[in-house]
Amino acid sequence: MKNEINDILSEYTTGDITMEKANAELAAAGSSTYLNPEKNVLTKDEIEETVVGESPADACGTGLLDTGTGCLDKVLVADGKLVDNDVGEMYALLMIGGKVYHVEGNTLTE
Repeated sequence: MKNEINDILSEYTTGDITMEKANAELAAAGSSTYLNPEKNVLTKDEIEETVVGESPADACGTGLLDTGTGCLDKVLVADGKLVDNDVGEMYALLMIGGKVYHVEGNTLTE
């Protein structure tokens, strides 16, 4: 189920599906995670300006941080690092530009 949820969220981060469709697919998958229209809106410009490359260090732009609380946080990433955020040693994932990365501290990893 986790891969299906990550796939849905990744599609949203590329603009391939709307927030409404993503939430419907998340609910159908049995997920308690959902996109909050007041916190998680990715604008067309944010999606278009987001860049991911061959490695996590190439990622720049806006993504969605999942720290396991069921609520995602919209975050900025520059050169593969969270801007103004640090998850410490907790398990966290970042969906950005259609990719999913693990986060260690403030750094994206495979």
